Amino acid sequence: MKAYLTYGVGHGSKVIAMQNAQADANISKIKINKLPKLEIPKCEVIEDKTELARLKGEFPGIVLQNCQKGEVAASLVLGVTESKIIIGHGKAGGLVKAERIAEFEVRQAIREQKLELDGIDYHIAADAPSMKNQFSCAIVALVFVE
Repeated sequence: MKAYLTYGVGHGSKVIAMQNAQADANISKIKINKLPKLEIPKCEVIEDKTELARLKGEFPGIVLQNCQKGEVAASLVLGVTESKIIIGHGKAGGLVKAERIAEFEVRQAIREQKLELDGIDYHIAADAPSMKNQFSCAIVALVFVE
């Protein structure tokens, strides 16, 4: 089993910005079905846009997008435990805040489930700068391939 992490940014009208961000992340041609929980089994995690471009079909995962006028950011943080990977997500007007929100979610889930955190090994984030009279869109995604 593998989990692929990717990110993308786009600008334009709201729809065009989302489409550009999805294309930049190489997820525009696959369908990502929402995970039932923000966790996956412990597996190999790979950050690789080119591998995602080769995938076809439907896959479980998570897509987090933040689209609006101004600077936007989205972040996924993966906390590794003995048996599974906990996923935290955050959206904000800046990269640092988005990452802090995602990391807080991981730590909170670890406490609630009474698990021991082996480490926060993976951060993936996208930051789309503000562009005058355009929407900015930042997308991060995790695609789980069994």
